[in-house]
Amino acid sequence: MPLCLVIGAFDGIHIGHQMLIRESIARARAEHGEAWLLTFHPHPSRVLRPDQAPPLLTSTAHKLRILESLGLDGCIVHPFSLALSQLAPEPFLAELCSALPGLHTVVVGTNWRFGHRAKGDVELLKQLAASHGITAHVPPPVLSAEEPVSSTRIRHAVESGRLDEVKAMLDRPFSMLGTVTTGKQYGRKLGFPTANIRLQDEARPPTGVYAVYGVFNGERHNGAAYLGIRPTAHGEHTHHLLEVHLFDVAVDLYGKEIEVFFVEYIRGDQRFDSHDALKAQIARDVQQARALFA
Repeated sequence: MPLCLVIGAFDGIHIGHQMLIRESIARARAEHGEAWLLTFHPHPSRVLRPDQAPPLLTSTAHKLRILESLGLDGCIVHPFSLALSQLAPEPFLAELCSALPGLHTVVVGTNWRFGHRAKGDVELLKQLAASHGITAHVPPPVLSAEEPVSSTRIRHAVESGRLDEVKAMLDRPFSMLGTVTTGKQYGRKLGFPTANIRLQDEARPPTGVYAVYGVFNGERHNGAAYLGIRPTAHGEHTHHLLEVHLFDVAVDLYGKEIEVFFVEYIRGDQRFDSHDALKAQIARDVQQARALFA
């Protein structure tokens, strides 16, 4: 069966990535074949430039979760290593063709590089692909606000808190994936029980309070979230916490994987003089978040 393979790091699965995936699916269907995606773990930058690697928008687990809904027939997560990075472009493509004998078409973005020291560009890919009897397809980049969409651009927008820009480039609100862990019941003591999320993803918006919704077990629940270090709790934490208060949810969430979507910024992180003052502010935050969803 003919195989159309879309290749890349796909950090964030933004609208440019989604276009490449749609192209691969359309070409596969035209050939009565299948569309598969090839990505890498760990992200190549973590292997090649570990001291300079940027924070990722999506962990591998988060990436696969997003890909599930995009209509692909399969996904290959290939281990990325120094040995793989040292393959010259021709042996790299030869190994790819050997591993996937039905390979008919390869789809990549305009900036995709491959082979040792990234010597292979899309023009070389087209030449080598033709010598193996396969087609290399390189669609033009997707633009947002008249600029090409990229993971780097989205990362900067996330870290600056420009959530509307991020949503436009992702075609969904920015989200973080994590597992609910046992906390110290701090929110419950204040009257607002929260799910404490052990985060997988690394790029984060500014600290503060947000209107959010959480998705677990295929269900969406609106809520409010705090991202920060709890300054009122006397420096209890030195690393960022994500605490999510889901409206009208009474089920036990411990151990569940939850994806939290950041809808709107409510206020910045701040220290309060008393727990009563914090409790009153949280009540106002929750009321504002409820009003946003209403």
